[in-house]
Amino acid sequence: MPDDDAVRIPEIATLLSLSEDLVRQYADEYNDFLPHRTIGKVRIYEQSALRRFRVIADLTSQGLNHAGIAAVLKGGKPLREIGMDEEKERKQSATRAITPPPSPQGSDLLDEIAISSRRTEERTNTIDHRLGAIRDGMAADTDLILREIAGLKEEVALSRSELRTLWSQVRELEEDLRERELRKSWLERVAKRFSR
Repeated sequence: MPDDDAVRIPEIATLLSLSEDLVRQYADEYNDFLPHRTIGKVRIYEQSALRRFRVIADLTSQGLNHAGIAAVLKGGKPLREIGMDEEKERKQSATRAITPPPSPQGSDLLDEIAISSRRTEERTNTIDHRLGAIRDGMAADTDLILREIAGLKEEVALSRSELRTLWSQVRELEEDLRERELRKSWLERVAKRFSR
C-alpha cells in the first residue's frame, strides 16, 4: 500500500468530522472489515477503509446495531473477497470508458445517500470553517483599523492642543510687542518733551 494512499485515525476523524475517540471505537469494533496494516501500535488504513468508516458512522447514527453494520460491511462475502472485488473494480474502471454507474438499489441507495449527505455536510463544514476564518481575519483587521484610528484621533487631539498653545504664545508675543511699541512711543514723546 503506497504511503500517499494511507490514512491514520486522526486524519480519518478530520475527514469525517468525527472525534478521534469515536473513530478509534469504530476501528476496534469493526477491525476485521477495515483494510489496514499495523506499524507498532499505529494502524494505517487504506483509502477504501475511509468509505467503510463513513458507512459505519452513518449506519450507527441511523441506529443500526453492530450485527447489522457488520452484515452491511460484509455484504455476504468474506473480507478478502470484498477487498478483491474492490481491487478488481478499480482496475476495470481505470481500463474501461467512463460510463454512468448503475443506479443503486435498496440498502445500497441508502448507503450512497448517507455517504453523499456526509460529504455534503463535510463540504459545508469546510466552507463554514473558511468563512469563519475570513470573518475572524476581518474582525482582527477591523480591530486593528479601529486601534489605528483611535491612535490617530489622539495624535490629532495632541496636535490641536499644541496648536492652541502655539497660538496663545503668538498672541502673548503680539501683546508684548504692542506694549513695547507703546512704551517706545511713550518714551520717545517723553524724551521729546525733555529735550525742548
